[in-house]
Amino acid sequence: MIYERMKDIRTYFDNTQIELATYLNVSRSTYAGWENGIDAIPLLKLNDFCNYYGISLDYICGLTNTKKYEIINDKIDKETLGNNLKSIRITNNDSQEEVSKIIKVDQSNYSKYELGKILIHTYPLIDFAKHYKVSIDYLCGKRKDSEIK
Repeated sequence: MIYERMKDIRTYFDNTQIELATYLNVSRSTYAGWENGIDAIPLLKLNDFCNYYGISLDYICGLTNTKKYEIINDKIDKETLGNNLKSIRITNNDSQEEVSKIIKVDQSNYSKYELGKILIHTYPLIDFAKHYKVSIDYLCGKRKDSEIK
């Protein structure tokens, strides 16, 4: 779904793939791979795409049809993201092992996500947000409200 919305937004604003690739500091073929669903777009690049158009991560990831929220931060901090992942997991009384199965990553990597040592990949984050019905923008520290609207 990400790639479909990326293309729709880019064409709505009459931008070319080259323009977006240049903005995101990648080759046109890399950008085309993301937009055509061939490759997964890294979370930081997806965030840059959303910031460029002033849209929410929740919208681009297909969690909502609301394009914009009040954004409190346009950057993603992996420690904030990790703390929010951990908080949601603990609130739901789940173990790291249970979450790692839900988002299809090994437990050692999930532990590193929670510790803020590495940044979670885009698709496991979407799986997490869908499972727990929580905003990706909230998880990333971009807004205060965790509710998907």
